[in-house]
Amino acid sequence: MAHTLESLLGETVTRSSGQPVSVRSLCGKERVLGLYFSANWSPPCRMFTPTLSSFYQSLKDGSSACKEVLEIVQISWDKDLEGYTESTQSIPWLSLPFNQRDRQRKLSRKFGVHGIPRLVLLDAETGRVITRDGFDKLSEDTTGSGFPWRRKSLHDVIKGTLLQAVNGSDVAEEVDATSALEGQKLIGFYFSAHWCLPCRYFDPELIRGYQLLQARGERFQIVFVSADRSEEAFQRHVAGMPWLTIPYEDPRNQAVKKYLGVDGIPMLVIVDDKGNMITMNGRQALTEDPQCKEFPWHPRPIEELTPLSSLHLNENMCVIYFTDGTEAGLKQGRLVLTEAATKEAEKGEERDLFFFLAGEDEFSDNVRDFADLDDTCPLLVILDSPEQNVYVCNEVKVTSKTASDFIDKFLRGELTPTPIPPLCAEGDGNEAGTVS
Repeated sequence: MAHTLESLLGETVTRSSGQPVSVRSLCGKERVLGLYFSANWSPPCRMFTPTLSSFYQSLKDGSSACKEVLEIVQISWDKDLEGYTESTQSIPWLSLPFNQRDRQRKLSRKFGVHGIPRLVLLDAETGRVITRDGFDKLSEDTTGSGFPWRRKSLHDVIKGTLLQAVNGSDVAEEVDATSALEGQKLIGFYFSAHWCLPCRYFDPELIRGYQLLQARGERFQIVFVSADRSEEAFQRHVAGMPWLTIPYEDPRNQAVKKYLGVDGIPMLVIVDDKGNMITMNGRQALTEDPQCKEFPWHPRPIEELTPLSSLHLNENMCVIYFTDGTEAGLKQGRLVLTEAATKEAEKGEERDLFFFLAGEDEFSDNVRDFADLDDTCPLLVILDSPEQNVYVCNEVKVTSKTASDFIDKFLRGELTPTPIPPLCAEGDGNEAGTVS
């Protein structure tokens, strides 16, 4: 899987001496690649780096009992070359060159790095994430006895006592999680809180959907994960919920939230019986499909652009094909995007792009206004809201091949972005830089 790592880091990284090292040489079985996001200006990084260095050296000199080989590439958040040089001149591991700022930003976004220090561990054979929490793991396990801290199964995280609603009673009974979830093919984790107004609006929608699925005989169960701020609010919130609940202030509330990468509410995450992710966007899916005809809402390669697409647009890189909204225009758009969208969807959780078809409607116009796009139809663009950039395909006739070539060039970093003007990004009273 050298191609996977090269797509992340490029063909070479460097030693502190400046000597280039082939990324391909870092790949292989029983190898772990650590991406260490750090900066010289950060006191927490300066405190953690010696701990990481000591552990790294223990693996290199054989004093650790761990059989897996670790290599680290430092991803600098330093603000200038002087800071980068100071932070990398004495490190025993490798680093991404300072001039690779675009790649540094893409790596930070891909792995959800919003603060430093952060240590992400990858399987160097497959490129898959082992853990995004290497900093926390090594801080708690300074000898690295549990390295590389492979994630527990979701079933292991959730096991223990849950609360089960009892019909006709205000008192929930305690049940064993393993027994209560046995035989369920699908599990929904519902993250919500009583203080959250959107949550209170969505609660009855979810109850109706859940009851519909139960009546239909679906082997589906929901586990409520609370973000309530007091036990009194928690008790008011769970009253009337017909599913399972993690008890108030149980550490599993945070553990499940962290495991599934949830950072907002309300959110409905659906997994299969092995804990594999089906969708993080169950709330949006149920709102658009209240009769649950497409349940469990496996991600589609191409989605329609609607107001509920805002989360994806604001947090991810998105390919948008603007049409005139006619049946013929939308059909042509699907033909143009299908090959590239299907290829990207096959990456699963590792996908870089999300694909949308836009018609002639108010929300599509809002997106055009946000990115300062003209009214051309059809129009193919890649919107990178997190970086406040847009990439426009200038081909007069957009075909499946031209779309694929355009997207491939983007992924190789060969396209020049057009910055989204600040006034467009600010919109009319909205948070700067977001689509709504």
